[in-house]
Amino acid sequence: MSGLNRVRPLRLVWFVTWFNVRMLLTSEFFILTTFITPLIFATLAFLLFRSGGGTAGQTLLYVALGSGMMGVWSTTLFGCGGAIAWQRWEGTLELLVNAPSRYDFILAGQTLGTVVLGFYGIVATLAWGVVLFGMPIEASFPLMLPFSLLAAVISLGALGMLIATTFVLYRHANALGNMLEYPIWLIAGLLVPISALPFWVRPLSWLVVPTWGIEAIRGAAIGARPPFGPIAMCLLLAVVYYLLARLMLVVVLAKARRDATLTLQ
Repeated sequence: MSGLNRVRPLRLVWFVTWFNVRMLLTSEFFILTTFITPLIFATLAFLLFRSGGGTAGQTLLYVALGSGMMGVWSTTLFGCGGAIAWQRWEGTLELLVNAPSRYDFILAGQTLGTVVLGFYGIVATLAWGVVLFGMPIEASFPLMLPFSLLAAVISLGALGMLIATTFVLYRHANALGNMLEYPIWLIAGLLVPISALPFWVRPLSWLVVPTWGIEAIRGAAIGARPPFGPIAMCLLLAVVYYLLARLMLVVVLAKARRDATLTLQ
């Protein structure tokens, strides 16, 4: 029975993950954000780096991965909060919060579904670079690449879950997503190396998962050594973010029940 109890949360997360992917695919906004915007980012980045003389295969691959991760971060920001906002608009948020299943498992599935969909951006930018710009596909450590991608997905999902907890309580918390999009692109080193940023910004870079996620993926693709360190940091931050998200969820749900702010009324 205990084994069955351990399997049920995993089944719930799995079901919610793919259900949320299908839901997001019905949204024109997320089709634009996930399927088209990363290609625009990649095209601009390729042209900028090419005009600066950066035509080597590794340079283009560096740009493609960074552009793809920009799309992943945008999808994570808007999707994680958007999923809860949609529940509020549809009147199902109260039912889910008070359901027998733990709401943090439901929220984890929603955020993982958003991140999984967002990772299409990396695949799209790689294919875009190969077809239009002649970018070679290579990997320094091909066996490490799946682990790097998995670590990035898990860690971004945990961070998205932490961000999403604010949407449970505040009706206009989507402004937080707009505020965080561009700064994280910069401090995570998605297109500009972290070494080129001001010294005081670099410690902030170490605290955000996209930094280590892109380091892990780039390390497996074009790195000089296996990206064990970035993968470990992704998993460590994923645990920290998940624990913080659970704590925040308890706090905000208690306040939301007390103040009756779960619904739109």
